[in-house]
Amino acid sequence: MNKSKFLNIILAIAVLVLVIQLTQKDSGSGRQKTTSVPATADSVLAKSDSAMVPFKKKSLGIRSEVYPKPALVIGSYDEQGKPNIMTAAWVGICNSDPLSISVSMRPATYSYWNVTGSKAFTVNIPSSELVEYVNYAGRVSGRDVDKFKETGLTPVEGEFVNAPYVKEFPIVIECELTEFHDLGSHRQFIGKVIDVKADEAILDAEDHVNVDLLNPLIYAGRGYYETGRSIPEGAYSMNKIDGKPFVPDYSDQYANETLEVIHNRKSVRHFTDRPVSKEQIETLLRAGMAAPTAANRQPWVFYVITQRATLDALAEQLPYAKMLTQVETAIVVCGDMEKAGNLKDEDYWVQDCSAASENILLAAESMGLGAVWTASYPYDDRTQAVINALNLPENHIPLNVIPVGYPTGEDVPKDKWKPENIFWK
Repeated sequence: MNKSKFLNIILAIAVLVLVIQLTQKDSGSGRQKTTSVPATADSVLAKSDSAMVPFKKKSLGIRSEVYPKPALVIGSYDEQGKPNIMTAAWVGICNSDPLSISVSMRPATYSYWNVTGSKAFTVNIPSSELVEYVNYAGRVSGRDVDKFKETGLTPVEGEFVNAPYVKEFPIVIECELTEFHDLGSHRQFIGKVIDVKADEAILDAEDHVNVDLLNPLIYAGRGYYETGRSIPEGAYSMNKIDGKPFVPDYSDQYANETLEVIHNRKSVRHFTDRPVSKEQIETLLRAGMAAPTAANRQPWVFYVITQRATLDALAEQLPYAKMLTQVETAIVVCGDMEKAGNLKDEDYWVQDCSAASENILLAAESMGLGAVWTASYPYDDRTQAVINALNLPENHIPLNVIPVGYPTGEDVPKDKWKPENIFWK
């Protein structure tokens, strides 16, 4: 082989390697995120080696890998009128008019024969708090035990159909059997929805179910999961579909949910017009009051602003709180100098109220809400503006104003990891 041909081969190999490397990086034309958080020995990231090769798939054969599956409890009466419940994952809406739900059961189950005979069933939707009952109802047969007696749950006679529902479950759906189909291992029962009942505690002002409060239970893999945070509306905007190639990025997927919330927290300055409920605000305030505090003084008080005129006035007076015009609620974190006592001279109240504020911001992120810290203290003009707007007593000093709402998705977290800021001694 002559020298020029050998050099050409070397050059071709080098070009090939370069092309492969470039295709694995974000060229700027795709959707791949650039945020990168280093993995540690504590298995912070859920990232696997296979994730480095996008779209490489492995055949798993015939398996029911559909995620998530609902974790629902089916109520029915047997021939003697004894109420029974069973947990079912193969359940779903199968028609809109008439609204119908399908439930698939094996002949080996007690409920299979109950529903076949009674021509009715209820679908009971649990919150995550009821996971132990859902698990029990799915592992024990009604032939062997009275599940209501064993669990302490309360059977309630259906108002419209011949089937019981569970009082403790937040949503119950009464269904009348209209048809069934033998599909092989399972019989698919089709039930027309006759009535839906929901606990008032999980309904908003327009009687819509607040999924954050419901926190429905789901089944996936080999265990149960909570529903998790809602995705901001702006994140799935139709405007984001632009024909560019999708490139998956698993680099910031956290196995630890707490760390995920911490790293995904961002200062949200763009909000939708969707209102935040009183219950959600109370949840944020509970998180704030769980913060550490010097000598357990808890030197904080919280003002919740819902008046449109007050929000707009503060937006005009505070230079970095213009987004208050977009939200319907804001939280003002104040230090109570009477509670702070002699520690106020050392500004411990600032540290304590700052910890409470950070808890509120993290809680908002975990709930799918958006929030941002806008400072009043230690700026005299901003502090006085908040005092005047809220007519605060002399012993309450506002640390900040936190607008709260649903984010549009425009604001994203920043990667602030800088190893050069760490000094090991």
